[in-house]
Amino acid sequence: MFDLHLLNNSSCRPSKGHSLCQGLGYDGLAVLSSPEAYRLALELTAHVRISDKSRVAVGLFYHSTHKAILWADDTLPAHDTPWSNPPPTVSGYKPYGRMTGGGSFLMTTNTFQSHALCGRYDMKEAVGKTLVGKAPANQTSHLEQRETTSFMKCVVLCSTDGRCRAAEYNLSTSTCTVFDAGMFLGFSENPTTNTFTRDGF
Repeated sequence: MFDLHLLNNSSCRPSKGHSLCQGLGYDGLAVLSSPEAYRLALELTAHVRISDKSRVAVGLFYHSTHKAILWADDTLPAHDTPWSNPPPTVSGYKPYGRMTGGGSFLMTTNTFQSHALCGRYDMKEAVGKTLVGKAPANQTSHLEQRETTSFMKCVVLCSTDGRCRAAEYNLSTSTCTVFDAGMFLGFSENPTTNTFTRDGF
C-alpha cells in the first residue's frame, strides 16, 4: 500500500515542495519508481495535470556525486520508465523531475512553479501473476540473484525493487533471479522454474 499526498498548492518549486512534504511528516517528494505507485499517482494527480495543465513535482533528482538521475530513495529509474523525451538529459542544469500533463516524466530546472506530490519511501507492493513451469527467455543480464527459501520470498524480493519486471525461482537450486524490463524477451517452458511476472508501466 502506498501513501501519497498531493499538496494543495500550485505555486511550489520542487525544492520547496520537498521541504513542505517533509514538514507534513512524509519522506519528501513521492518516489514513483514502481508501476504500482505510478498508476496511483496518475489517478491522484489527474485533475491538476489534465484540467489545470499543470506539471507535478515528484521525487526524481539529478545526483552530482553519482552523475545520474535517481529517485529520492537513491534507486535508479527502471528501463521502461515513461520519460517525456527518452532518454532524459543527465545534467545538473535540469536536476528536478516532474510529471507532465500526459503523465510522463521530465527533468526541469527549479524555477518553474507547480503542484507537488508527497510520499513515504518504505511502502512497497507488486501486482502481477505467476507463470508455473516457465522462465524468462532470451536473458541478457539480471538485476540480482540470490538463494531464497521459497517462491513467495522471491516474489517479495521483486516487490522491493521498483525496476523488477520478472522474478524467476529455480526449484532445483532455490535461486531467485530478478530482471528489469529489457533484460529478457518473452517466456519459455522450464519445468524446474516458476516465474512471477509484474505489470510494467
